[in-house]
Amino acid sequence: MTHWIKILVETNECAAGRLAEALEGLGAIAVSITGEGEPLPAKRQPFAKPLSRTSVSGLFEPALSIDTVSSFIKAIGDSNTNIRVETIVDRNWELATREQFMPFPISDNLWICPSWHVPPKPDVTTLIIDPGTAFGTGYHPTTALCLHHLSGLSLHKKRVLDWGCGSGILAIGAYKLGADSALGVDIDPQALAVSQDNAERNGIHQSIRWVTPEAVATTTQFDIVVANILANPLIALAPMLKHYTAIDGTLMLSGVTRPQTERVMAHYRDTFSFDILYRQEWALLVGRKRPVLPT
Repeated sequence: MTHWIKILVETNECAAGRLAEALEGLGAIAVSITGEGEPLPAKRQPFAKPLSRTSVSGLFEPALSIDTVSSFIKAIGDSNTNIRVETIVDRNWELATREQFMPFPISDNLWICPSWHVPPKPDVTTLIIDPGTAFGTGYHPTTALCLHHLSGLSLHKKRVLDWGCGSGILAIGAYKLGADSALGVDIDPQALAVSQDNAERNGIHQSIRWVTPEAVATTTQFDIVVANILANPLIALAPMLKHYTAIDGTLMLSGVTRPQTERVMAHYRDTFSFDILYRQEWALLVGRKRPVLPT
């Protein structure tokens, strides 16, 4: 390969994680996020103070459909998102990007570490997750919110459902934190394959099932259901997610911005009582399923 196509996006930090993982999903062989001249994954923690403007870049093969990538970027970014396309000469971009991804803590008892690094705290639960072709590396605020909340729960003897599992990071995290079982669900076969690869990296590939939605038994219920997707899918999935959550169970909904919280919760409040956690402009809705009172 003599040259590559570089897509450079200037956006707000709240959208940067989603844009980076969208570029990966669209086939970028290397993705980086920078803010104020610094590579964010190497320099910042998931709960650091937000930056006003952030740059996301992705490196693609020359056959890239620029129109396709641009349409995805415009759907995820805000009105001030700017896109620039460059042609650059070849170098080892995958190796260069690896240098930006460092181990980092989600909480006192949970770390995320790329496979090419040695886990810095062997006595702490560590998720081995590489940047890849499905959403969920731990850097985006919604993923960090979900993992942080899971790390504070007592998961012993709990059954966990991760709906829209992406990279599988939430199901893997729940299982390694002590859940009795975890099931990852996604409509994308590539996401299921990536999830299985990540489970193998974490030595639990025989412990978690990865399936499409139609393979989930309608008679099954779970103690914890987590769905880190977007507001409109969460609304459409409300009947199903309510059904799969056991009485007194926990429902975790993310991928929701602050202005969207009330609209999403309105479709669940007949069954759940909610608390809301925030990170930048993103929210995690944590619901407890109320018992059905006799009429």
